[in-house]
Amino acid sequence: MKHAKLAIIGAGAVGSTTAYALMWKNVATEILLIDIDEKRCKGEILDLSDALPFCYASKIQRGTTKEAGQADIVIITAGVRQKPGQPRSDLIAENQKIIKSIINDMKPINPNTIIIMVTNPVDILTYYAQQITDLPKNQIFGSGTFLDSQRLRGILSKKLNIAEQSIQAYVLGEHGDSQFVAWSNMNIAGIPLLDFPIFSSKDLDVMADETKNRVYEIIACKEATFYGIAACVTDICECIIFNQKRIIPLSCFIEKYNVCLSMPAVLGEKGIEQILSIRLSQKEQDLLEKSVKKLKGVIKDLQ
Repeated sequence: MKHAKLAIIGAGAVGSTTAYALMWKNVATEILLIDIDEKRCKGEILDLSDALPFCYASKIQRGTTKEAGQADIVIITAGVRQKPGQPRSDLIAENQKIIKSIINDMKPINPNTIIIMVTNPVDILTYYAQQITDLPKNQIFGSGTFLDSQRLRGILSKKLNIAEQSIQAYVLGEHGDSQFVAWSNMNIAGIPLLDFPIFSSKDLDVMADETKNRVYEIIACKEATFYGIAACVTDICECIIFNQKRIIPLSCFIEKYNVCLSMPAVLGEKGIEQILSIRLSQKEQDLLEKSVKKLKGVIKDLQ
């Protein structure tokens, strides 16, 4: 997929920043930016176009939701913004309506299109999008806990004075309040993190909470998060376009539980190619079950 056409639905802070990041990485031949607010969308495209000469990207232009249905990759960021102190689950009703409208307007959808859900609550909306399209489930997935995992790696990097790239760490489950850290699988250069004597169980809990609550801290300060998630989505697109087959924690359909939540997944040009079933401690397994139960409850209420 070397000559990829990408569509971003939602020209707000996340969507426009994602477009900017994609331009700088120069991974797409064409980027379509789509928003119900035509004036805002026009302004973002004009502003982004001024950066094109500096990043050698091919082109960015305004598109329609119908055109998005024929793109190689569709990134959905449209939705109601999370407010300070508000859990992501509060956004369900309004954002479900938005996603339904978007998907219906995209139809008929190219059978090879890959849809990346970014709108929150991402696990619920990924599951919902899978139910209302005819695409294979591996072609519809969410950004999930990818950003949470990166936040955790950043925290550990500072404490250990080791580059983030050398730390393998996953936050799994719901992208939300029931997420958990898979400490038992974490390692640095093959050495289990739990073998490092500098961290007590209390330290681990503090880092897990700091990771989970980072979003609330950012929103309290500046009302929205967009740089980190834009970088994550750009990385996901690069992995697909260049068929890198990297392992990333993404919100994908877990058949065993009949929900979408984040587990380590192999990502390539066809979407999710494999979901890894990693060994968890009993405590972590219990937390996973708790996350599943919460998501199932929300899905049941939706139906």
